[in-house]
Amino acid sequence: MNHYFIEKIYIVYVIFRLEDDADQQIYAKHHVNALSFYQSLSELLKHLKEIYEDQNLIQKCCCKYVALKQLNKLFSSFYSEFTKIFNFLNYDDIILMNDIQNKINNHLQNALSVCFIKFSSLDKLKIFLQDVNNKQ
Repeated sequence: MNHYFIEKIYIVYVIFRLEDDADQQIYAKHHVNALSFYQSLSELLKHLKEIYEDQNLIQKCCCKYVALKQLNKLFSSFYSEFTKIFNFLNYDDIILMNDIQNKINNHLQNALSVCFIKFSSLDKLKIFLQDVNNKQ
């Protein structure tokens, strides 16, 4: 099948799924000048990102992420906050796995240092830390 045709189907699908203000933004672009219709899905998504991405929100999330520490919170509460923040930042799992080891409390850091397990995913590391925290 023609790649150009498939790309147009993706674009039309995304436009169809938009609502409210986003729909109005896109409607204005491709109905005022039909020649400016998006040539690729990435072009459409870039346009939406330029309109709606809040750079202040991303900056705030970066600052919160750097400052985040478990301290005396339960691991589940800490991880919930950790998840909310990193979802905005699009960090790689390997970075998150390294970072979380510096953000957890001393007890969990000690448990990690003596277990000698190489975790293959953030989920597996989370499960291990949750188990250790529950046994505490």
